[in-house]
Amino acid sequence: MKSNVLTRAPGYIGLAKDMRNVARSSDEVIKTNARKHLAQRMGKLHGLPQKIGQIMSMSKDSAAADPFAGLSDNAQAIPLEEFRAVLEQSWKTDPDVVVSEIDPQPHPASLGQVHRAILQSGESVAVKVAYPGIREAVTADLTVLGWLSAPVGDLRRGFDLNDYREEIIRDLQEELDYNNELNNQTEYREAAASLDWLVVPRTHPNLSTDKVLVTDWQPGDTIDKVVAQWPTKAKEELARRILRHFLTMLFDHGLVHGDPHPGNYRFRLDDQDASPNGDPKIVLYDFGSLRRVPLEDRLAILRLISDSVAREFDPTGWLIALGFKQSLIDPIRAKIPAVCSVLFQPFASPAKFDLASWNRSTRMDDILCDDRWNFRMAGPANLILLMRAFRGVLFYLEKLGTPISWERILAPIKAKHDKQAAALSLPEVGSSSNDVATIARHLRIEVYRDGSRKVSLTLPAASVEDLPEVMGEEIVEKVKERNIDLDKIVRSARKNGYAPMDLFRIDDPKEHKSVRVWMV
Repeated sequence: MKSNVLTRAPGYIGLAKDMRNVARSSDEVIKTNARKHLAQRMGKLHGLPQKIGQIMSMSKDSAAADPFAGLSDNAQAIPLEEFRAVLEQSWKTDPDVVVSEIDPQPHPASLGQVHRAILQSGESVAVKVAYPGIREAVTADLTVLGWLSAPVGDLRRGFDLNDYREEIIRDLQEELDYNNELNNQTEYREAAASLDWLVVPRTHPNLSTDKVLVTDWQPGDTIDKVVAQWPTKAKEELARRILRHFLTMLFDHGLVHGDPHPGNYRFRLDDQDASPNGDPKIVLYDFGSLRRVPLEDRLAILRLISDSVAREFDPTGWLIALGFKQSLIDPIRAKIPAVCSVLFQPFASPAKFDLASWNRSTRMDDILCDDRWNFRMAGPANLILLMRAFRGVLFYLEKLGTPISWERILAPIKAKHDKQAAALSLPEVGSSSNDVATIARHLRIEVYRDGSRKVSLTLPAASVEDLPEVMGEEIVEKVKERNIDLDKIVRSARKNGYAPMDLFRIDDPKEHKSVRVWMV
């Protein structure tokens, strides 16, 4: 163990140096070069650094993500001779007895490497082997990466990272055992049988061991190729299926694929002869990180979504039911309804939801302000993989850029569980006058001329985020003339948790006209 730590430590010293260069440089050329060096180093180290790099490849900022994209496809590979040696050790025979051909071009995984092969029977398979020494390397990573157990900044008080560290270690240990991954993949494939457009490769247990996993070879395009080449209607249907896959597997089966980086999600169009748009398929690889969500947690999530969307109940109790720390939630309880209304806004309407308009990070920061750490620290460690999977859904939907109706996709799934969800007991969290009922339900705009109301407009409260667009050019011009800062007004609405309030009023004596905009 000690020798492994010493062997990998120089790589981490360079890793830390590259990270500092990325963080500190204001020169974009230098920053880009530093990111490339960082990605190369992560690829050579494999293990945990490569997994972190794969997550970084899913950043919304393409300049930040692009240098790490290769870690899902072209990371530093082990030679084919070493690959064959692992096969021979695991199969107890010369690999040529089992396979007639092995493609020398590797496909990297964070903890292993995949090659396409042809069995002696003629079947095309994917053969994944664990990198030699990867168990020791990951153990060394967890030792060198002291941030997994050490205090971070001002988090020394009231926040214990041990739960998170144990969850990450448990996940990595499960990923390192390919017998476990085989069982996960078989379970997921059987559960997903009703989703005929979801391709989960069939496993070959007779050829698989704890260090070798053999599955059917199932090809697919990268998300970038989909975005560039697929017809618009096919991309829209794919977007619907990506979301339906996540919601169906979570709520119907309690299963979450927890490693959604671009190397593990591929896509293809079948039956293009029958339809010009084809039949979009999702091809899913790598089931080492599989989260099983208990029924009570699934029902609590459904109630959390429903109550947040309805804006008639305090959703705090459902957060506590999911394991959020009440001691950290209580001080910010007045803000929780507004936070949840933002988080679950895509489910609030049957209309197609454009993720580009969501602006969730900025809105969340404006609502929580300095309390954002309370909310982040309150979440339980066992939700890590679920949140990673959800971020993966957002990554692919944002890439596709085709709005879809979240509410209509969730509705039939939710209907199957409504009776059980309704019977779920809400934990006692104490009363609060600052509950969801204090969130405004509507944005109101009224225009009066000569004392008579000429315009009365009632919109969903979330429309405050698009205030200039919903008011119309005439009112916007009057706002500008009076130097009213609409951005400041919107931020104020967020900081007040979207509570009922007057936003602004304009009186124009010359035109005998007045405008009132408020939330109610």
